[in-house]
Amino acid sequence: MKQSKDRTHEGWDRITDIHDLLIDRYVEQKEAIREGNRCRAIELEFEIKELRREQEKIKHWAAV
Repeated sequence: MKQSKDRTHEGWDRITDIHDLLIDRYVEQKEAIREGNRCRAIELEFEIKELRREQEKIKHWAAV
């Protein structure tokens, strides 16, 4: 049972890390848009989508 709790704890730690990364990426994206750097804004959108996918996978896994 302890191993299951450790894995769940690790999952929620990763979700916290992802949340912090998402905040950073959203701020970077807003700056890129403001500066007219469309390519960078699009790259950041892909990174954001990937982080959100990972976050959802972990939430699903941790809930099991």
